[in-house]
Amino acid sequence: MGILSGKKALCFIALPHHNRFLVPMMEALAAQGVATHYFTAAAEGAFEITLNQAKLPYRHIYDYADEDTSARANAAFRTLRGQFQQTMLESRALQVVPVVIQDKTMRAAVDNFYCLDQMLRQEKPDVLFALHELNPWGKMLGYLSHVHRIPYFTLQEGLYYSHVFYHRFHTDYSTACMVWGEACKQTLVQAGCGADKIYPLGNTQIWAAKNLYSSDAMVQRTRAALGISGDKKIVLLLMSHSSYQPFDARPLVDWMRARRDVVTVVKWHPITAKDVIERALSKHRQEPLMINAQDGDTYALLGASDVCVTVGNSTTGLEALVYGKPLVEVRLPDQEYSYAALGVAEAAAGFEGVVAAAEALLIRGRTADRVAKVEKYLDDNFAYRDGRTLARMVRLVEEGIGAREQGQRQNLTGTDIVQFPCTIVLPVDDVMPQSLLATLESLATNTNADLFEIVIVNCAANPATRGVLASLSGDVTVLEGSPEWSYAAACNRAAELAAGKHLAFLKPGVLTSAGWLEALLEVSEADPKVGVVGAQSLDSNGMLWHIGYAFDVNQSPFAMYRMLAPDFAGAKKTRQFRAVATPFMVRRELFLALGGFNEALHNRFEDVDFCLTVKQAGHYVVYAPKSRIIVHGSSWQPGAERDIDNRIRFYSRWTGHLWQNDEELLQDDNLSHDGLSTLYQQIGRQIATGVSASALAVDP
Repeated sequence: MGILSGKKALCFIALPHHNRFLVPMMEALAAQGVATHYFTAAAEGAFEITLNQAKLPYRHIYDYADEDTSARANAAFRTLRGQFQQTMLESRALQVVPVVIQDKTMRAAVDNFYCLDQMLRQEKPDVLFALHELNPWGKMLGYLSHVHRIPYFTLQEGLYYSHVFYHRFHTDYSTACMVWGEACKQTLVQAGCGADKIYPLGNTQIWAAKNLYSSDAMVQRTRAALGISGDKKIVLLLMSHSSYQPFDARPLVDWMRARRDVVTVVKWHPITAKDVIERALSKHRQEPLMINAQDGDTYALLGASDVCVTVGNSTTGLEALVYGKPLVEVRLPDQEYSYAALGVAEAAAGFEGVVAAAEALLIRGRTADRVAKVEKYLDDNFAYRDGRTLARMVRLVEEGIGAREQGQRQNLTGTDIVQFPCTIVLPVDDVMPQSLLATLESLATNTNADLFEIVIVNCAANPATRGVLASLSGDVTVLEGSPEWSYAAACNRAAELAAGKHLAFLKPGVLTSAGWLEALLEVSEADPKVGVVGAQSLDSNGMLWHIGYAFDVNQSPFAMYRMLAPDFAGAKKTRQFRAVATPFMVRRELFLALGGFNEALHNRFEDVDFCLTVKQAGHYVVYAPKSRIIVHGSSWQPGAERDIDNRIRFYSRWTGHLWQNDEELLQDDNLSHDGLSTLYQQIGRQIATGVSASALAVDP
């Protein structure tokens, strides 16, 4: 067994369709030696029914409601109720909802929260799973996963076709949000989710389900269960979630009676109430050609159908296309997402339109153009269609658990000799020779030779770049590295040879300015608690590129005040950050003692990771605005596959440490998010009218 053997995973189950995505994942982990446990929570509709029907052993969070948990919940409810009552008195909208309902809702939320908290305290799982965090239980679980520092993996249940703003909340706490394809990722990113946390990995079970339920034997079994003979065509109506009124499907019924070889099967959204279904079908309750299959398996119905019809938004439309079924769409009012508009379904207005579209499809089938568009659509919505999604998910969990178990890195072994105030470490990859030469020339021009030695690490494979390094002369140490080394590995090897009291890590393409090194040394020497000192980085247009990292609502690091003018007040003061980006300076003794950069991170996050480690060790990370550099070109970029590992390792390792703090920094500069947006809009207008970067000094 590998790294997962003996680990514990808890998985939250609510509705029946959750099983399709989560159960295969848990079974795949169990095969790797993980102890998997399902649990559920309190809700208006009993979630326990889902697990009982699936015959899944489970735990209920109320099982953890001991005396202490109840006391904490009671105290919290009393506090919340008093605060909410005052809010209710000030809000006419809230006054519409009866107090007894509000009390019941608050009480249930408080009980769920504290029982979940106690469950995590007691069970101490290594990893948590839920379908997504965009519901009360998922959001509570996400928050508590960070309180208890447990990686939180969420899966996508289907298309995200509702209002874009609604999707913003999918990655607040998720360590990894595993989606089907790039189309879903882009929807979430546009809504404001953290791109680094989203992994397009494909679907856990639909390809296996397609093969199973499309087989002749399974189709015959499904037809027999519905009472439909083999000579009948099946039109499957896939109903979205809505409060349906009685509908009149006489055009459809008349068409079926005339053809004599067609039956309609109606499948409703899983959470559609029984009374809604009965009301909607009231005019056709005794119609033998219209079969209500609410209890039928959706994938089995798709396998047996000949034409599928979506009524409103439903992921089942995408699943029907996976099964290779012709698709018709009845677009409801205010329906934003449309299969027909995307060119993969026939548009139909009401039952008359369904009849016309279904008749044409049964006679002629889909056109070649429609088939081609469907293939392109499936490629956009599924990153992979090879049936290996579960293996990819398991590997992601392995990487996350591995990062958690990495522990503190061993001390690097360096020399005790101190001959210079600073060793400048410059690892070189396959950067353009011009960028490398520009960096070296800026160092020679703008750095006092008495202050530093330079150690260059040659990791280039490009003959032109290697030629530049071979031509160097003077007091330069060139350490022969490997093209396989990461920036972190190259820096660590150089640090072991360094003879400077401090280390300053640079990259090719960075241009230093006069006094840059003196400014870093001044801040570093001013206080022994200072661990890392970062410079002010500008882009080639003279705008701010980096002064320090803040953490956003997705608990992801981002460069604060990027693209503002360098004279912006918040960029002119020496201040602490949780992390800064390379180039930065650190005391050599501290760098070696902390094990250097994390070599498990390949050309990304190694700087943030190290700064967080420095903070954890009780030292400061400081931004020094008097030290200025220009980012002239890029180097040391991660490949796509390596970056997947970088992201899951970083967010898993630091789960529970990355709480949002950008609002604190804004407040320190007398700004808000809206105020910052206004600044960016103002600068955008100035740039559009040709104002130079030097004229863009903006203060709040």
